[in-house]
Amino acid sequence: MHVIVIGAGVQGTATAWYLQQYGCEVTVVERNSHAGMESSYGNGGALTTSAPEPWNAPGIHKVLLQSLGRTDAPVLLRLKAVPGMMSWGLGFLKASKQDVYLRNIRRNSALSAYSLRLLKEIREQSGIEFRHSGAGMLFVFRDQPSLDAYVEHADFLRAECGITNEALGRDEMISLEPSLEAIKEQLAGAIYFPQDETGDCHQFCRNLAAHLAGRGVRFLYGTTVEKITNGKRTISLNLMTGERLTGDAIVVCAGAYTPKLVRSLGIRVPVYPAKGYSLTLPMDGWENRPRRLIADMGLHAGVNPLGGEVLRVAGTAEFTGYDTSIPKERVQNLLGLVEAIFPEFAAAMDRDSINPWAGFRPMSSDGVPVIGRTKIEGLYLNTGQGHLGWTMAAASGRVAADIILDRVPEVDADHYSPDRF
Repeated sequence: MHVIVIGAGVQGTATAWYLQQYGCEVTVVERNSHAGMESSYGNGGALTTSAPEPWNAPGIHKVLLQSLGRTDAPVLLRLKAVPGMMSWGLGFLKASKQDVYLRNIRRNSALSAYSLRLLKEIREQSGIEFRHSGAGMLFVFRDQPSLDAYVEHADFLRAECGITNEALGRDEMISLEPSLEAIKEQLAGAIYFPQDETGDCHQFCRNLAAHLAGRGVRFLYGTTVEKITNGKRTISLNLMTGERLTGDAIVVCAGAYTPKLVRSLGIRVPVYPAKGYSLTLPMDGWENRPRRLIADMGLHAGVNPLGGEVLRVAGTAEFTGYDTSIPKERVQNLLGLVEAIFPEFAAAMDRDSINPWAGFRPMSSDGVPVIGRTKIEGLYLNTGQGHLGWTMAAASGRVAADIILDRVPEVDADHYSPDRF
């Protein structure tokens, strides 16, 4: 069976891994010159079971309205994007009802936990390196009421989703993460999630793609898809070069661009780009560097010491359509977060070496991935993972490959099916 994968980001490479494991002939089509060059390039690097919550929590409509005109808002809705997101936005708000929100937390949690187990297998079987760490994740809080409120939510995650966590007082927090000593008095405490992991998603994509190429998977880089066409027994891609590529099945793993690729076939995919920003800073000469990913819940930011070599600073979400620009104020916001969390490092860091990045998280309207068959015979989707794309990649790829090969997935695939919309 010949399966064509559109996209060599983390979803596409993971999907190709399982298809190749199942004995398929696999061709991966990627418009960039290498794997992992778009949403997988500069994300926060978290591999986390501790954050299964969709972004459309109850009350999100107020958050979005309050963000209008505020470039420092952690979640920002730009007015110019509103006309193009009306249908998606209505679904986003509809899924913010309490019962739907809690149901979707459970669905995301199940896929995330399954994914981290599978990622360990990929790591062991392939031998690839990607700055992996299993040191856990620390959520820090700047006031006691916020910490107390989150303790209640952490209890829910433990009881309903099986997510291990531990509340830490200020001294326990500093003992676990000495890099926070300079702001100790500004923090009330923390929640520690020991099962969380981190890794460089871009390195994972590049190295796994190279490994797969060595095992016979064909990668067509610098190749843009013009159109997907379906025949009676086959399904094909028309490429911008004028070539045509035919297979037994096509799985679209094109992130936030997936809806554009399948729209001409009459398929509606409720996925919208949620723009995120990050900075990557070298940690040369920093003795008291962090040991694990730290999420500052007051500042809505995460700082991740990838491989102990660079600090990845990620935060903010912006609904602004497909605008790829990186406004100076967003870079300054992230620099301000570094200054607030690691003031000593910020004072000494080389600001000329800052590497800002922006990418589109493919956010489904209900905050749950979209994986499975479409109404077009032979056409499948794997998208919509939003902020959990890196975390969910291994499981999403496995589920997609299982469905294509008519295997029974280990999780309930109906929870992620495109048919639910």
